Amino acid sequence: MTTPVPHDAVDGAQGRAFRRAFGAALTRYGRFGHEAHLFVAWQMLRASPALSALADFRAGLRALAEKEGKLDKYHETLTVAWFLLVLDRLARPDGAGADWDTFLALNADLRDARVLDAHYPPDILRSAGAREAFLPPLR
Repeated sequence: MTTPVPHDAVDGAQGRAFRRAFGAALTRYGRFGHEAHLFVAWQMLRASPALSALADFRAGLRALAEKEGKLDKYHETLTVAWFLLVLDRLARPDGAGADWDTFLALNADLRDARVLDAHYPPDILRSAGAREAFLPPLR
């Protein structure tokens, strides 16, 4: 099992980009649903190198979940897989310079949680192992 990140992790230097992106997502969406998660990943990827942004995104989400008493809702494989999908779409010629609305229009399929079904069998995503550690796509 992974060790939870203390909730003060979002208060340190590592959490600055996450807090900024999270605040913008709440302003835009009013709640932190699926599309807001994608928006935070998109913002963080545009502001930092991918591996740094991923580390900050993971730490920020875990810290937020712990702070809210919902650490059981954090899912490592879903977090990383969705982040990597946003990264992949940003790497495409039409995605790199697009604003959020254009990016989302070009990648409307990302709004559908079933996108991951093309990469993971559902029973794998429901497993405790996938929740606790990133499992690479199987297809």
